[in-house]
Amino acid sequence: MHRTLPLFVSVYALLICALFATNWSLAASPSEHRSSVSVTFASGDTPVRLDAQVEPDATVVWRNNDTRPHRLRSIDGSWTSPVIAPGDVQRQWFAQPGRYPFVCDFDQDMRGELTVQSGAYRVFLPLVARGVPAEPSGERWSNPATWGGRLPQAGEAVRIPPGKTVLLDVSPPSLRSLTIEGSLVFDNRDLDLSAGWIMLHGNGRLRIGDPAAPFRHRATITLTAPDPDEDVMGMGTRGILLMGGTFEAYGLAPVPVWTTLADHADAGATRLTLRDAVNWQAGDQIVVAPTDFYGVAETEQLTVQTADGSQVDLSTPLQQERWGRLQYVNAAGMTLTPTMDITPLVLDERAEVGNLSRQIVIQGADDARWRNERFGAHIMVMNHAVLRLDGVELRRMGQGGRLGRYPIHFHLLSYAPNGALIGDATAQTVTNSSIWNSANRCIVIHGTNGVTVRNNICYDIAGHAIFLEDAVERRNLIEHNLVLKVRQPPQPLLPSDRIMFRRGPSGFWLTNPDNTVRGNVAADAAGNGFWLAFPEKPLGNNQNVPIRPINTAFGIFSHNVAHSNNRPGINIDFAPIDNAGNTAETKYIPTIDGGPFRYENRIRFTLSDITTYKNNDNGLWNRVSWPNYVRFVSADNTGMFFAGAGDDGRIIDSLVIGMSLNNRNPSPPSFSGDQPNTAVASYHSTFDIYNNVVVNFPLSPRNDRASGAFATNDYYTRPVDRGLVRNPNNRLINTHPGRRVISPNLNTPVGNAALAGALWDPYGYWGPAGNYWVYDVPFLTAGRPCAPVAPAGQNGQSCVGPYYGVAGFRIDGGDPFKPRMPLTVTRLDDALQPIAQWIVEEGSGSGRNTFGIMPWMRHFAAVPGGRYLIEFRDAANSLPLPSHEVKLELTNMHSPDDQVILAVPFSGSVTARAYLTTRQSYEYAAPGSPDRRDLTPVSSMTALLVTDNSMWQDTVNQRVWVHVRGGVPWSGGEPTNPLSDAALYRDTILRIVR
Repeated sequence: MHRTLPLFVSVYALLICALFATNWSLAASPSEHRSSVSVTFASGDTPVRLDAQVEPDATVVWRNNDTRPHRLRSIDGSWTSPVIAPGDVQRQWFAQPGRYPFVCDFDQDMRGELTVQSGAYRVFLPLVARGVPAEPSGERWSNPATWGGRLPQAGEAVRIPPGKTVLLDVSPPSLRSLTIEGSLVFDNRDLDLSAGWIMLHGNGRLRIGDPAAPFRHRATITLTAPDPDEDVMGMGTRGILLMGGTFEAYGLAPVPVWTTLADHADAGATRLTLRDAVNWQAGDQIVVAPTDFYGVAETEQLTVQTADGSQVDLSTPLQQERWGRLQYVNAAGMTLTPTMDITPLVLDERAEVGNLSRQIVIQGADDARWRNERFGAHIMVMNHAVLRLDGVELRRMGQGGRLGRYPIHFHLLSYAPNGALIGDATAQTVTNSSIWNSANRCIVIHGTNGVTVRNNICYDIAGHAIFLEDAVERRNLIEHNLVLKVRQPPQPLLPSDRIMFRRGPSGFWLTNPDNTVRGNVAADAAGNGFWLAFPEKPLGNNQNVPIRPINTAFGIFSHNVAHSNNRPGINIDFAPIDNAGNTAETKYIPTIDGGPFRYENRIRFTLSDITTYKNNDNGLWNRVSWPNYVRFVSADNTGMFFAGAGDDGRIIDSLVIGMSLNNRNPSPPSFSGDQPNTAVASYHSTFDIYNNVVVNFPLSPRNDRASGAFATNDYYTRPVDRGLVRNPNNRLINTHPGRRVISPNLNTPVGNAALAGALWDPYGYWGPAGNYWVYDVPFLTAGRPCAPVAPAGQNGQSCVGPYYGVAGFRIDGGDPFKPRMPLTVTRLDDALQPIAQWIVEEGSGSGRNTFGIMPWMRHFAAVPGGRYLIEFRDAANSLPLPSHEVKLELTNMHSPDDQVILAVPFSGSVTARAYLTTRQSYEYAAPGSPDRRDLTPVSSMTALLVTDNSMWQDTVNQRVWVHVRGGVPWSGGEPTNPLSDAALYRDTILRIVR
């Protein structure tokens, strides 16, 4: 199988990536995708400026034959190329339309402008003839004189000493070992090299092909060491062991390395129609990703029979159907007809198709050790060595259950043992390669910064596939990689490799946020697609590095796709907490200085242009502060598509689809519980959710589970929630706005916590705009103008407001943050006769209530002018009368028309006084201060009813009655942000003290 090198120029869509270079040439194969171009630079001439247009999704190949490195940067900062070192080959993918003036960071005279748009026109480029690389040279392996008169024999240990260059011009017999301190260069012919292990020392060099002339023939390196316990200089065995030196291999990669279907493929199909034209060859091994749920379908490995343009015929039929069409949104829902009338976002669930075959192959022996013990080959890079692989196939790799024995392992290249930074290892690259059938991960970056991992395929991997080990790995570029079929190993190295709740072997295990992770696909993993697990401190060998990953500023995470995974598509939670690899709930809060969170040092971070679909759990699970989730497309997941815990986040400009046209098989039950499909969690109204399109989220009949567009089962931090004002301009198509999940205190007999009694509906999702959505109970609806919310009788009432919140109880110095007292509130009519009760049972156990809501959620919603008798009791428990203090909080009392009357238990044996304040440190609100209002004592109920902001101590019934009207003015002025909690709720503290 030989792939032809490009012999002429086809410039349809290209980036003039570095016309800064002096002499350059451009070449592209006629069988390449039209949005792929190769640009080669050499030194000698004046820099040239060129403005060019390219198609979206253009892949640009940069080859730098200059003597200097270069790095391009767009003027607006939206993209930066990798450093293109002399002799380097890099690729960059452009997806988003736009105009991008660019400049070289290292030479400001090198500049141009790139326009990314559909229908890009052809661009004429002046060409400079490309020089023919010199043929490899050296002392021939086949010449006995090279070896002192006798050729190496089978089973011998061979050493190439420093200063000696050997040209491998024959396939030698299988060697016990090969140590390279000089150079070994593969000749331009088909070759096999078999050895127990290969070690590079000092300035040793192993080279196959050249960046400017990829290897045209077949080269196979097979690692055969039989003893798994052999340990060569601490690097194990059956591997290519780089204690120093350089291993470079440049092969002809298939074009493209991976693509997607362009049409559906039925079960039994023997022909695939691809998005791109390909140059794939008969006999190539390809993989086709599933487009259904994990457990319903899995990745299939097939053989190419023939390929013609974008048509690929298979030697054996496809076992399961694959989706292959783009889906669009119109006013009626989902359609295959292209339209952008509703949203510019498109649902792409087309199956990925990747080519595993390469002409350079590195493999472990297919022997009993492999078949019975999963003892494969590995490549380990340490001690300033350099690995550069481009267009290489690695198979039967990794050594099951053995720490540090991975297919590709960059080991401790950037930090000293004391934690000091040595430097970034930017020379390390793995591009256009395939790593498959691995018993132990795919690519591991360990204590190493600046590695480029681009446009590779990881397939059939045991344990986390692309893996950042110690949480200190930064500034790595992980781009446009396809990761498929990740499974739990028989001997998991870490607890996180085991399938558990929102855990398991994942496509990408990312423990440091400061990396560029862009354009990747993670599918068919037994765990998460992308697991962003940022611990509080570094791990393992790098514990001395002075960094806090949990507070490190976020890099780039964009244009990634997670689908058909067994756990959430993207999980930002459950970080490692010890060197054993145990994980726990962990909140990521990036800070400007990387130090511990102090509110004022918090900074925002963004995940953008993400697609998640057909995941067996949430599309996104997170535990974070200040995130932006921008232009997500989340479809066909199970459970809640955006879920977790967070604050001050944004979900904007996104498309969320409960059920797309790709719906042949029903979704499995959510692993997070029996949770119907719901678009977004409320995050207690701490997220701004706006400018989104939500399609096909009907209401579930269950009244104890969220469903529809907005979840309501986490509106429990306040008795009246006004945060829906932060959710404007969401278009709902075939979607119910949401189920008013029944509050635990209304679910007999488990009622030791309460959900919000009233939700403000400023945009009219559930009823007339400005009304409050409340439970259909007399405690909340009696005397209020209300209308039923569909479905009538099952989903609460939409009532004219306002409603006030009463919460934050503290009795006689009790815990102000976790009150657990029983609460019985009786709403009274004008004659002080009962209308209805609201009972929240004593909160001794957190597991007794529906959803396991925290038991200190005890509060109630009140109506204007309402009269309420508060008692600290339930059917089984009663607290002693307070005799020193009762403190509570009133919310949403903004105007002088807002008033409520409360009766609060208090000992009649002491004289009580009461005041209102806005200060959280309410104990220190001195009489006469501008943010304190003392309530006027009166001597009867009659006087209380006609006296605003008054109090009456009923010593006979041992209660203090208060009549509160209006909120307390803010001493510092009104809040400037109308959407802030301070502006929305205007918390007022009522304190009754002796």
